[in-house]
Amino acid sequence: MKNFLFLIFTINFFINTNSLSAQENENYLEVIANSLPEQYIKSNANLFFTIQIGAFRNKNTSLENLNNIILANENNITKYRLGEFLSYKEAVDYKKMVLSVCKDAFIVSIKNGKRVHIREALKDRPIL
Repeated sequence: MKNFLFLIFTINFFINTNSLSAQENENYLEVIANSLPEQYIKSNANLFFTIQIGAFRNKNTSLENLNNIILANENNITKYRLGEFLSYKEAVDYKKMVLSVCKDAFIVSIKNGKRVHIREALKDRPIL
């Protein structure tokens, strides 16, 4: 009986700890999104790099409510992105910060409004 109670306590502890850390991650992501410098919020360039932090079939209101979030709809999937960086290096630097709270964030390259492979983008704009 004692082992069973310990098991229940342990499971409960991990469930509660995980939900707290998810809330903390959401708060940190909000801080990171709000700290995005003005020059990286929206670009008029034909080619830029952005950080994708999520992709969902259904709306994610917590991500949609973030400041500076960019929504992109592709194949009935809403993709949530942060920043529009002219250089790959700037995107890499910002991604490092985002990865501290969003473990599956990655860089996406956009050329003339369409997603292109990173290799193609780097042909036009080498890493600086």
